[in-house]
Amino acid sequence: MAAFAAAVAEGFSIEIDVQLTRDKQVVIFHDDMLTRMTGVDKRLTRMDFDELRKLRLAGTEHAIPTLREFLDFVDGRVPILVEVKRNRGSRGIERIVCKMLREYDGQFAVQSFHPLAVRKVRKTYPDIFCGLLSSKFSDMKLMFLKKEGIRNARLFFIAKPDFISFEINSFPNRRVAKFREQLGLPVLAWTVRTMEEIERAGEYCDNIIFENIENLRAHLCSGNGAHDTVY
Repeated sequence: MAAFAAAVAEGFSIEIDVQLTRDKQVVIFHDDMLTRMTGVDKRLTRMDFDELRKLRLAGTEHAIPTLREFLDFVDGRVPILVEVKRNRGSRGIERIVCKMLREYDGQFAVQSFHPLAVRKVRKTYPDIFCGLLSSKFSDMKLMFLKKEGIRNARLFFIAKPDFISFEINSFPNRRVAKFREQLGLPVLAWTVRTMEEIERAGEYCDNIIFENIENLRAHLCSGNGAHDTVY
């Protein structure tokens, strides 16, 4: 929650990842496993919220927040981008998340790596702006079939997204360039961390999802300019 407070204070949009607990509570957490951030070697979707709430993040006093807590805190002050994690134990997450977002009084968009998740949101909630996450996945460890299905937005025709979020080290990419130039789809780059990546994103993308605020400040101060940014 401290990171969200910092983003709101800077006026940056916020990108989050959401998952379902075993008892169907929507929480904000990136990894499938809790190990890296909490030291507990369990899958998040196999724990009830009351169990999860007792854990602390990276040795701090901060707990794993719920999507509801996050929405109440942001309260429309900055736009938000919600990545829906469709993993084991997450059945029905699209419906639950989108229902909460439609009741939220603020700007938001939804994105997912899973083409069927994007398709479900598009068909059920056509008024929600929805994007497809992808990458070349050249250096990422994924099951072969999963990687082949989602790399380079190959299942774009199933998802039919409103925008593309593409991994920064996968640029340049002719396929994504085609989506942007011929279809007019906005393209975001993730996760931008260095000055070189900021400059590359400026050539191939419309916006960035970034870490390391100091690099962005240095880029702005250099006079190179920047798009509105996602924190």
